[in-house]
Amino acid sequence: MEDMSPVERVLRTFEGKPVDRVPVFCAMMESRTANEVLGAPLISSSASLNFPVTRFLLNSLGPVITGHFIRPILAGILHRRNLAQIEMGFDAVWAYYDDTWFFLDAKTIALTTGSIYNVIEDGHGNMSYMYRGPGITTPEEFDAWRWWPDADAIAQRVYRYYKKLYARYGERACIFGCGFYGGLQESMNWSFGIDKAPLWIRRHPDYVNRFLDIVEEVTTKTQAAILDAGAKVVVQMDDFAYKTGPFLSPKMIEDIFGERYRRIIRRVHDRGAKFVLHSCGDNTKLFDLSLIHISEPTRPY
Repeated sequence: MEDMSPVERVLRTFEGKPVDRVPVFCAMMESRTANEVLGAPLISSSASLNFPVTRFLLNSLGPVITGHFIRPILAGILHRRNLAQIEMGFDAVWAYYDDTWFFLDAKTIALTTGSIYNVIEDGHGNMSYMYRGPGITTPEEFDAWRWWPDADAIAQRVYRYYKKLYARYGERACIFGCGFYGGLQESMNWSFGIDKAPLWIRRHPDYVNRFLDIVEEVTTKTQAAILDAGAKVVVQMDDFAYKTGPFLSPKMIEDIFGERYRRIIRRVHDRGAKFVLHSCGDNTKLFDLSLIHISEPTRPY
């Protein structure tokens, strides 16, 4: 069998067709490894964010200046991680790009969907983060949240990034596009609190549906932008389970998320692309859900 290109090798594997060899895939990369592959940047992300003027501005005007000054730093960090995967020669890479994070202060970042994270250093000069807790704990806080994502603006930025990425590196690797952080359930868990999300489902179903409408819209529009840019594969992250089983009962997951995911996945399939749902935890009890079995048995998802 003749040698195949990475894209052909990966797509044929999806379709259950013979390939010249087993393809290799990289599921994202942290900055420490990316710096070992590409060489350390002239100024580390930690140094950039710890500069006294930067810290003063973040503490004083964090949400205001993020879009103008900090977003390029965050985008550059993610691009280096994506580029390092490609440079290592993987057949397929999970290229993640999301610039909707913003700083509340020099030690705190948040997602526009309402979850809060500590800014930390990884011990190697790189800025990283650790989940602190929900940013929305009551319906009143939901109504007062000022930073809901602008789906159209995000999709435009995602398109510009992936258009350049595919034009330059689209033949070197099968680049799985991922343009927004978090799936439907895990975003809800982070924003309301993993222990409180079931209570929101029970007590505030209208708010839950409003929240999921927002995340579904951003997900749909960013995935459309990635496909417009040239993607053959879209990857969606949504952790549905602990290591011992699902967060919610299979029936609740089907009732709350099933039809939404069927819409999301069909839109990708209708464009002729592949859809990968990445979900951490023991999901075996969810394998029979209709949100997974949305296509003919011969058509991989």
